[in-house]
Amino acid sequence: MIRAMYTATSGMLVESRRNDLIAENLYNGQMPGYKVQRLLKQARPATEFQIPTDVQTTTVGQFVDPARGPLRTTSNPLDFALEGDGFFVLDTDRGPAYTRDGRFHRSSDGVLRTGNGNAVMGEDGPLQLPLDLRADIPVKVEQDGTVWAGDQRVGRLLLRDFPGYRGLQAAGGSLFYPTGAVAAVAVEPQVVQENIEGSNVQSVTEMTRMIESLRAFEQYQKVITTVMNDVTGEAVRRLGRVA
Repeated sequence: MIRAMYTATSGMLVESRRNDLIAENLYNGQMPGYKVQRLLKQARPATEFQIPTDVQTTTVGQFVDPARGPLRTTSNPLDFALEGDGFFVLDTDRGPAYTRDGRFHRSSDGVLRTGNGNAVMGEDGPLQLPLDLRADIPVKVEQDGTVWAGDQRVGRLLLRDFPGYRGLQAAGGSLFYPTGAVAAVAVEPQVVQENIEGSNVQSVTEMTRMIESLRAFEQYQKVITTVMNDVTGEAVRRLGRVA
């Protein structure tokens, strides 16, 4: 009976983590470039005796669903989206970071930045628009990432990929940092100007998964309650015989 408690408790811990991850997906469901995260779990023997009914469920990691989110047209010429695989490269305090969130703006120093102030990298360094850029001079971005300010070529967006999101660690929202396990590779997606990529979160799917997780948690909880009642009942019977 005690082994059943360990099995049920391990299941509850995994479902609790799974529920947290689903809640995170729902919370970031409206964030551009966000990718759904899933939990990887496995059942394994809890003891060295390999008893078939004595198993524990454990978390072995999580993975990112790389499916592309829908594109939404905006009126901002500095909003970019990517058709195909790949990431925009950002310069952050922690080093290079990668994102599919292409909501950028021109800062006072002319550098193209994210809302958090991270510089958007070009092939020759941070991408910088002319300081004297007039409002009537259009900023254009070609499909290959080449940026123009009027007739002046500003540079080309640095675009990299980690196939299958391997070698990346989520850092909240749509930002990823490299783990060093896999090197970034060059990629040539199509850049779409005045568009942003939405998240690939399907709210109905996530709510369904949350209900499944909560029901599984409740079932594990019932197992523990049943075991505890049986253990308590057996202890009372034994004490009665001793008395």
